[in-house]
Amino acid sequence: MYAGIDSLKDRYRTLYIGATGNLHCKQTKEIIPTDTITEQERVGLTDLLKSKHDIVPIFVPDKTGYGHYEGYCKQVLWPLLHYIMWNETVDEKRYWEDYVKVNQLFADQVAHYYEEGDIIYIHDYHLLLVPQMLREKLPNNTRIGIFIHTPFVSSEIFRTLPRRKDILKGMLGSNLVSFQTYNYARHFSSNCTRILGYEYTPSGIDANGTIVGLGVHPIGIDVQWVRKHCHRPGVKPRMKAIRAKYGPEMKIIVGRDKLDPVKGVLQKLESFEEFLKNYPEWVGRAMLIQVTSPGVVDCPAKLETKAAEAVNRINSRYGSLSFQPVHHYHQHIDRDEYYALLSVADVMLVTPLADGMNTTSLEFVVAQEETNKSPLVLSEFTGTAGSLSAAEIVNPYDYAQVADALHACLVMSQEEKEERFKKSDDMVNRHTASYWAHCLIHDLVTRAAKESHWGPTPPLDVDRLQIEYNGSHKRLLFFDYDGTLTPICSKPEDAKPSALTLKNLERLCADPHNTVMVVSGRDQATLEKWLGHIPQLGLSGEHGCFIRDPNSKHTISMLDQIDMGWKEDVMEVFQYYTERTPGSFIESKKCALTWHYRTAEDPKYGAFQAKECQNHLEQSVISKLPVEILVGKKTLEVRPTSINKGEVIKRMIAQHPDASFLLCAGDDKTDEDMFRVLVKMKSKGISQLIFSVVIGPAEKSTLAVWHVETTDQFNQILNTLT
Repeated sequence: MYAGIDSLKDRYRTLYIGATGNLHCKQTKEIIPTDTITEQERVGLTDLLKSKHDIVPIFVPDKTGYGHYEGYCKQVLWPLLHYIMWNETVDEKRYWEDYVKVNQLFADQVAHYYEEGDIIYIHDYHLLLVPQMLREKLPNNTRIGIFIHTPFVSSEIFRTLPRRKDILKGMLGSNLVSFQTYNYARHFSSNCTRILGYEYTPSGIDANGTIVGLGVHPIGIDVQWVRKHCHRPGVKPRMKAIRAKYGPEMKIIVGRDKLDPVKGVLQKLESFEEFLKNYPEWVGRAMLIQVTSPGVVDCPAKLETKAAEAVNRINSRYGSLSFQPVHHYHQHIDRDEYYALLSVADVMLVTPLADGMNTTSLEFVVAQEETNKSPLVLSEFTGTAGSLSAAEIVNPYDYAQVADALHACLVMSQEEKEERFKKSDDMVNRHTASYWAHCLIHDLVTRAAKESHWGPTPPLDVDRLQIEYNGSHKRLLFFDYDGTLTPICSKPEDAKPSALTLKNLERLCADPHNTVMVVSGRDQATLEKWLGHIPQLGLSGEHGCFIRDPNSKHTISMLDQIDMGWKEDVMEVFQYYTERTPGSFIESKKCALTWHYRTAEDPKYGAFQAKECQNHLEQSVISKLPVEILVGKKTLEVRPTSINKGEVIKRMIAQHPDASFLLCAGDDKTDEDMFRVLVKMKSKGISQLIFSVVIGPAEKSTLAVWHVETTDQFNQILNTLT
C-alpha cells in the first residue's frame, strides 16, 4: 500500500495522516505511553514529520487507542470480515465507543488540513466511519474514497454486527467504495440492499438519491523493490545453504503465513499429509517448509498446539532418520531468508480460508523470475486467485484436490511451467502497486465528476420562481402525481386530485405560453379518468410507457418496442413474497409490475421482506434481464430499463426547443430520472432556466436543486403562478 501511495508523489502533492502507533525511546527501546507526551513534544514531532516526510501524526490516547485497535478492530471487525464470529466475552459496546472516537479524531485532523480541490482516500476497516464524518464537515463537492484491503462478507454474516447500519452508512459517505475483488463489492451491495434497503444500480449504490460508486481494484506489489531485495548479497548464500542442507534432488514446497485461524495452516498440513498418502512415491523426495509468524488476532493456544500435533504426526508417519517431511518454523525470519525461500521453492503453497489479497503469492512470482519458474498452488478464497489464473486454484478444505495439485506441479514439464509463469509474471509486472494507486485516484475523480448530491437542498425560492416564470415566453412544466400533486395514500385508489390541484392544472394549461405534462407511475387509464378532462394537459403513465401529448387525443405506447417476457419471472418472485407477507399485494401494469407493502399487517416485517425481495430480484433476475428495480415509498417496481420518466422529458424538450423555462417536480426515486436529464442539460451549457424541485425534507438526497416540504405547500406555490 505504502509503495503505491508513494508513487503518487510524481503527479500529486501528498499528505499522509495516521496514528503514531507505539513510540519507542531511542535509548531504552521502551514504549512511551502516548498520554505522557507533552504538547510541546507533539508539536515538534508533527512539524518534523510534516516538513520532512509529508506525514501528520495523530496522537491517540492510550486507552482509546487500545479499545479501537486491539478491541473493536482486532476482536470484532477483523474476525467478522474473515467469516469468524467474535468471542462472546468481547465488550463490543465499549470497544465501539472507542472506535467512534478514533474515527472522529481522524476526521477532525483530515478536515483541519483539507484544502479546496483535495482528494481524500481512506484505507481499510479501521476507519469505516470517517467518510460520512468528513461529509458532514467538508464542502459538498469534496472527493472522498475508501479502499477495503480485507474481504467483505456476505449479508448473512455482516448483518450479525450490532452496528451494521452505522458502518455501512459511514462507508457510503464516500464517492467511491473500492474492494480487492468483484465478489467483495457484490457482498457490499447486497448488504446495502438487505440492511439499509438501498437500491443497487449499474452506476453504484443509490443511497437515497446519491449514487455511490463501487470499484474493484486488486492491489499489486512494488515489483522493483521486491526484485531489488531478491538480489541482495545475503540471498544467494542462503539459497545455496538451503539446497545444500536438503540436497539437490529434494523437491521443496514452501508455505509462509501468519498463524491466524483464517490462514489455512492446519488445512495446508492436512493436505500435505494427504499428498504423501495418495502419492507415496514422493515420500523421501518432497518436503514442506512452513514458516509461521504471530497473527493479527491473538492466536489461540489450541491452534498452535494443533499445528504442532499435525507436524509431529506427519513426521512420525512418513519420516525417517534421514528424512523429515515437514519443517515448521514458528518465528519471524529476516528478509534475506524470506526471499531465499521464495526463490529456491519448487512449489509455493498458499491456502488461506479467507484473505483480502495475499501479496506473498505475488512476491513469489517475482522471486522466481531468475530461478526455477516454479508453479503456485493458490486458494480460491484469496483475492489474488482472480488475478493469477495460471496458478493451480484449489479449495483448501478439499485435501485431496490440494494433494492432486501438488503432484501436478511437481511432475509438470518445464515447458508448461514457463508458459504458466509467463502469464503470472506479466500480470504481476503490469498490475503493480503504482498502477493500483493511480487507478484508485483516477476512478475516484471520474466517479466524483458524475452527478451526485451531498448536503441539504435549499427551500424553493418562490419569489425568484415567480419572476422567472412571468418573464418567460415559452415554458415546459413537468409534474409527478403521487407525492407531488397529491399526498401518498395507503390505498392508491384514494389519491384522487383535490379541487386545488385540478384548478391549478386547468389554469396552467389554459395559458398558451405553457406546455404541461403529468408524468406518473400510475397506469394510463387512471390518469385519464382523473385528469383526462383537462384541456391541453399531457399525460404519461407507467413512468413513460404511455404518452399522450398535450393537444392530442392519441396515446402512444412504447410496448411495441419492448420484450415483456420478463414479467413471468418477476411475477413468480413477487407472488412468493406476497404469500409470506400478509397485507401486501401486487399491482400489474401493462409495462411494469409493482409490489406494495404499505398495507402489510406488520409494517416492520413488510420492510424486511421488501429488502429480501429486492435482494432476491437483484441476484437472480435483474442481472439477466433488461429490467431494473425502482424502490418507491413502500413499493418495489420492476420495469424495462429503456423506459423511464427522463425519456419523456427528453422527448418534450426536443419537441419544444424554443422553451426558455422548465419547472420539474417530483418526490421519489423514479423522479430522479427527470432530474438527471436536467442536470446533464445544465452541464452541457443549455441556456434554459431550470427549476428542479423535490417534494420532501431538505435532508433528502436528490439531484433536484430545490425542495418543498409537502404537496399542500407545492400546490399553494402553483396557485401563485399567474
